[in-house]
Amino acid sequence: MGLEGLVMHKDRMMRLLSFCFGLVFLLTLPVLVHAAGGKASPWLDFREARVRLVVPASPPAPGVIGAIEIRLAPDYKTYWRNVGDSGVPPQADFSVSQGYAGLALDFPFPKAFDDGAGGKAWGYVSEVMLPIRGAVSGNPARLALKLDFAVCGTMCIPLHGELALDPAQAQPLEPADLDRLASFLRMVPVPATEPARLVSRGGTAETPVFTVSVAHPGDAGALSAFAEVEGFLETKAIAAEGPGRVAITLSGQPAPGKGGKFGPVRLTFGTREVPREITLNLDGGAVQP
Repeated sequence: MGLEGLVMHKDRMMRLLSFCFGLVFLLTLPVLVHAAGGKASPWLDFREARVRLVVPASPPAPGVIGAIEIRLAPDYKTYWRNVGDSGVPPQADFSVSQGYAGLALDFPFPKAFDDGAGGKAWGYVSEVMLPIRGAVSGNPARLALKLDFAVCGTMCIPLHGELALDPAQAQPLEPADLDRLASFLRMVPVPATEPARLVSRGGTAETPVFTVSVAHPGDAGALSAFAEVEGFLETKAIAAEGPGRVAITLSGQPAPGKGGKFGPVRLTFGTREVPREITLNLDGGAVQP
């Protein structure tokens, strides 16, 4: 074989090797993508709901390592971190985890619903993913928790379960699971970038009424607002105040023994698409025109 033939033979061999490597890559690509999705614990089934622990292969957002997924039976609801007039908020005990630090739950934007006793409760219908924030602090790392939560249909039922991500029992996550987690992460309120204004103060010392103005770039009719405070404070009215601002009227009672003071008020407002939160001072805060 002459020099030219040797060169052509070498060129063919290189093309064949490139084709084979490419074929192997294409054949293994679905496995690589599938393995990169993450893991979930087996479902823990109750009559009213099912829950599991979801941990993506890589952080879906800064500081987020996974989520508790709750899927509710038809006509059942579960609760936000503040339940409103009645209910039980979810509580997660992460002390059984290993190799993690600072574990805590985030809560997507809630909705208000009838609590069955003439009041309004705050929470979720159909399903929710509660993101888990924290950081890996050691090796091996094992995520586990004890979960106490409640569901409400015609009556409210407390539930308890234990979840752990054990490699022997873990199930692979599908792209749709990661998409759902991403959508619930977008619903977690972020700090408002513009300050609120206390517009008016009225009512009585026992039942004061406040109107505050917040920035919101959407329809005031679609906005919801939830006030968390020592005592009781509910949203009485929401109305457009001007371009890009909304007036929220709050009324309630300070907690007993607080000298008529509410203390810092955590106001979550907006929509599932634009969730915000801000801290208000209603105790002697300046009323602005």
